[in-house]
Amino acid sequence: MIMAKLKSAKGRKFLIGLLAVFIIAASVVTRATIGGVIEQYNIPLSEWTTSMYVIQSSMIFVYSLVFTVLLAIPLGIYFLGGEEK
Repeated sequence: MIMAKLKSAKGRKFLIGLLAVFIIAASVVTRATIGGVIEQYNIPLSEWTTSMYVIQSSMIFVYSLVFTVLLAIPLGIYFLGGEEK
């Protein structure tokens, strides 16, 4: 049932919408996170340690995933919801 809906035209639009939301969320969170660390602690990217990259990257991924899941609900209702009669 769910796979059939995802393989339809509306399902593809839903998946493209999710991808767009993830990309937008990742870019906004990346800008805020990386920019915040650079401005707050005055540490340029060239002086970051490997653990700083790992921690910031995982934080960016988690926050982007959370925003994507939250916005998947209205996108799913819009694209995959029942037909209006």
